[in-house]
Amino acid sequence: MFLINVFGYAAIGGVLSVLLPTQVRIVAADAAPSVLALVTGVSALASLAVPPVVGLLSDRTRSRWGRRAPWILFGGLATAASLILLGAVGSVTGLLVGWFLVQGTVNVGLNVVLATIPDRIPPHRHGLASTVQGLGLPLGSVIGVQLGALFVDSLPLAYGVLAAAFVLASAVSAWLAREARHSSPGERRSRSAAADVRQMFASLRFRDYRWVFVSRAVLYLGYNTVNGFTLYVLQDFIDPPRGVAPADGVATALTISLIGVTAGTAVAGPLVDRFRRHRGFVLASSLLLTGALFVPLLWRTWSGFLAGTALSGLALGLYLGVDLALTTLVLPEAGDTGRDLGVFHVALTAPQVIAPFVASLAVTTLGGYPALFLIGGAIALAGSLAILRVRPQSVSAHHSPGESP
Repeated sequence: MFLINVFGYAAIGGVLSVLLPTQVRIVAADAAPSVLALVTGVSALASLAVPPVVGLLSDRTRSRWGRRAPWILFGGLATAASLILLGAVGSVTGLLVGWFLVQGTVNVGLNVVLATIPDRIPPHRHGLASTVQGLGLPLGSVIGVQLGALFVDSLPLAYGVLAAAFVLASAVSAWLAREARHSSPGERRSRSAAADVRQMFASLRFRDYRWVFVSRAVLYLGYNTVNGFTLYVLQDFIDPPRGVAPADGVATALTISLIGVTAGTAVAGPLVDRFRRHRGFVLASSLLLTGALFVPLLWRTWSGFLAGTALSGLALGLYLGVDLALTTLVLPEAGDTGRDLGVFHVALTAPQVIAPFVASLAVTTLGGYPALFLIGGAIALAGSLAILRVRPQSVSAHHSPGESP
């Protein structure tokens, strides 16, 4: 799980931060910003649609390798092919199709591997598993950006390196995800394919799952609303020190944020396994994020901006360390784990699509950058209120340490 997360996010981070903008600049010249927005916006549809579908398919897969391993390996191979294709194209259409395929295929492995946690790991270790999974984001992002920058002068080679790393990580993860249970080819499905499709989002009918979903979506929306406009904030609202260009300021902020994410994630998972206060950790991370997003507004300096960035990263890390552990406690049906975790993934990807529109509306219509920070903080606060709707008994019904799941 750790390897596929690291190199999955390395592929995403390296392409989004370095390689894709470079290709778009070559192909589109002065129209690069609008073309990049088009390419990334369209590809977001793949990251929305793929996880629930592939999760459902993995739940229904019967093979000698089990349910998850074939899809993890398929996702790795398909992602590698898509990355190599993307590195070879030289037109806007090619970039659009290539990145759409990468976004769709990389989410196959990243989503299916999550289902191995409730499948294979005892509940009293889900916090640790959530931490391991969460650490893939900051570590993978750093690795991807560094690899992209190292090979940016040879784009096909850069994509080839990322593809090879992800295939290797997927192969190892698929080998480790082999299972004996639920793997007999003769097992029959309990529902028809048509019923599966009709019930794709049935898990949202369950109150606690629904409120955990809402809390996650709202928290990520608040975070992405502000952080997605970091470059513009440094260009128009916060003045970096003399000699620090806004783009360099973004890199500094990203580094500080990733340090905070790593620290928060590393701490939260083991602590939630020990104290079993899932709602409390989510509430604390939401409130910390709310305060962090207000810091640059109240302390409008470069130092204030970096302080807010560090606290935002720490808040996100605390959430990542408990996020998956909490989700596994409110999954409605054991047989639909892949599907339900895929639906839950939409609460991560949908805010990434919506946030730029919210941010743009705040800056252009609702009061400029002060409104951006106020709205982002208010949205994050709503996430803390949503988690309070989850019934405490639903997230305290767990196995004691030492019990089997």
